[in-house]
Amino acid sequence: STFVDMRKELTIMKKKLFIILMCILGCAAISYNHIKNNSGTALFAQSSPTFQLQKGAKVILGKYNNREIVWDIAKNTNTLLLMSSKPIANVQSYDSSLPFTTNSSPSLADRDSYCIKYLQPNGEYYYSYCPEAPLQTEINRINLNTLENSIIDRIPFLPSISEVKNGGSLGLTLADRAYHNDVVYWLLGRITSDTYLSGVYAIMCFNTAQYPLNLSAGDDFFEFDTGIRIMRDEKIQWHRSVNWSIGSNVQIVTTPLRPYATVNYQNIVFAANTSYTDGAWHNYVIDTSNFNENNELNPNKLRIQSSLTTSLQDIKNESKTKSISKVIKNGSVNLYVNANTGTNTKMSVILYDDTGTQIQYYKLGSNTLSGTNDYILDLTGIPVGKYQVAVLNEEYDASSNLPVESSAISDLMPLEIVEPHKLTYTKTPQSGASAGNDYEFGKNVNAGQAVGKVTASPTGVTPLTYNLETNGDNSYLNFEIDGLDSNNASSSTPLNVKIKSGAPDLVNGGLKAGTYKFCITAVDANGDPVDTSGNPTEKVCTSFTVEKTNPTIAFDDPSTTKKSIADAATAWNETATATPSTGTKITYSITGGDVSLISINPDTGAITYTGSNAFGKVKIRATVDDDPTTGNDNYNSAFVEKEIVIYREVDGSVTPHANSSDTTIPTFTASDSNVRTGGIIGTIHGTLGTPDTIGGSTTTYHYGLKPGVGNASFFSVDPNTGVIKTTANLGVNSYHITVTVSDNWSTKEIPVTINVGVATAENLKFYENSTSNTVITSKSACLTDTGVTVYAT
Repeated sequence: STFVDMRKELTIMKKKLFIILMCILGCAAISYNHIKNNSGTALFAQSSPTFQLQKGAKVILGKYNNREIVWDIAKNTNTLLLMSSKPIANVQSYDSSLPFTTNSSPSLADRDSYCIKYLQPNGEYYYSYCPEAPLQTEINRINLNTLENSIIDRIPFLPSISEVKNGGSLGLTLADRAYHNDVVYWLLGRITSDTYLSGVYAIMCFNTAQYPLNLSAGDDFFEFDTGIRIMRDEKIQWHRSVNWSIGSNVQIVTTPLRPYATVNYQNIVFAANTSYTDGAWHNYVIDTSNFNENNELNPNKLRIQSSLTTSLQDIKNESKTKSISKVIKNGSVNLYVNANTGTNTKMSVILYDDTGTQIQYYKLGSNTLSGTNDYILDLTGIPVGKYQVAVLNEEYDASSNLPVESSAISDLMPLEIVEPHKLTYTKTPQSGASAGNDYEFGKNVNAGQAVGKVTASPTGVTPLTYNLETNGDNSYLNFEIDGLDSNNASSSTPLNVKIKSGAPDLVNGGLKAGTYKFCITAVDANGDPVDTSGNPTEKVCTSFTVEKTNPTIAFDDPSTTKKSIADAATAWNETATATPSTGTKITYSITGGDVSLISINPDTGAITYTGSNAFGKVKIRATVDDDPTTGNDNYNSAFVEKEIVIYREVDGSVTPHANSSDTTIPTFTASDSNVRTGGIIGTIHGTLGTPDTIGGSTTTYHYGLKPGVGNASFFSVDPNTGVIKTTANLGVNSYHITVTVSDNWSTKEIPVTINVGVATAENLKFYENSTSNTVITSKSACLTDTGVTVYAT
């Protein structure tokens, strides 16, 4: 009772202290939250739920014969009702030092001082009752230490019939109190029957036992002292202490002894399986499946509240730089705890579910430190999920499973365990590159354009802080991750990796051709994961090639250049234009044909004829590539070719027809048939020129008449033979025409004069009449004839 009064006073003091602390905390709340917000995440604690042990759980309390006793919890109200999980011993109520009596109606005092011996109708004696004092005496051998006594409401006792029967003061049912199989145990109280041998035994009392569920019930009985009926289905049966047979033989009956006890629940702050002492995480379970099974499987060690204290003040990341409420799977956090120390105390951790109502995991922690300290909490093995964290400052005694001292369970703080972030990188070239190329100089690698994207899945504890790192060279300096804040952090995913403005390898605003490599690392909001040197361990690396681009080039005059030997004597330029023109250079060369005909300036394309009156065909090339002065190699070489033909000019002459009186100038008289329509004036003959095919031997000449010049309309020229004919009768005159002779390369114009002169005079011839064809030299006429005519032509 003194302890109870002290506990009440302590409770009142706690309430007063709580009110004072609340006032102090209320004044400090604003600055506390300000500090917490500035350090990262403001964490708001909530009170831990009242710990409860379920009916059917097993706890360890006290020692009997130096063996720790395991108890079943039969009721879990504010006062726990305990029943030993196994009987502590098989004991007898018979005491040979006590006298016996055959008094069929002994007084109450006699019943406490005698063993009662009854005579059967057959003359056989047997003991049916002995006082229960030896049973309680045996129970009193259970030893409780000071800590255990602080929670005991009723020391271990032998339960009475009136306490355990249905409707009894302990409020138990048959299933609550009876072993499932085979084990009978003593009860306190006397019992009798009104049915055997027509009531002969109605006045006889017997010791009492609780029978198990699997044994058949006997008769209805009566509690001897009260007359209250005990129904047979309660399996509370009479139980002899000693069997006495004729001949004075005594058979002593021993029966299991199962003590009960009651414990005050208030000061039990926690309990856990006795195996949870290895410092590892344990999936917290209290086994209730072995209730009344007559075994001691999976007992729990009690933690009793004492002067030990603990307060969970903050949860910080592993580097202790910020308050957090999330951490990656298999990561670690720092718990900031204020506590005092006791005898071999440990700072243990309890993980509740997200609602803070059910304990999920428990871990016996490291040694408790005095004052406010941080404790590293390794969460390896704890599944992903949302939890509430509490700490418990508890005594650790490896030599015993008896109750130990502890603090109350601290307030809860939220902590979510998430899958660690995982980075992947995907190439995402923008459009514009030539078919077959992902990236190409000058096409899709310009400043500001994206080359890929980094994706975090899962995202871990956001925001993630990214960094671009070397992948063997400095080409990573050309890139940046888009969408990051000033701390290089973002909660978004995916994020584009783009080419930096002012990147060191930009040429004309785009990345020069070559291979680029970089790695991307990311740590989560807690700075995890990192190796022992503090370097991020989540990394993705890539490389890609910016291909050279194909420039285009064309001669400014793409047609074949044709020059006569005479024209070629004057130098000229063959130039080409490349796209792009910046960063490239064009060079000129001779690539085929009659290469000795010309020389070419490789830089300007200037052509000089060197053929010494030779003619032929030569091929030249204009090639575009990187300008060597830039030191870059961004372009594939491209070229274009064309031909230059140096030809010998064609020549020719006109040979007059054989009727011409002049062998060089066609000269005829008006009487010549050559000047009549269709007459032949002469023939054009081609000479020199250039073979039809450069390098061949055949030269085909073509002939013509230049129209519109002089008297061209009176003549025609056969294009194949060069024969010049008249297309009209020519009169006496000089006629002028220009004829042409051509090969495949040139044309020669030849002026021709055709002279037609007066014909030679003829002798006059006479004819008899106008129709006669007979030439006459004379004609006779009479003097008298009139109208005589002759005809002359």
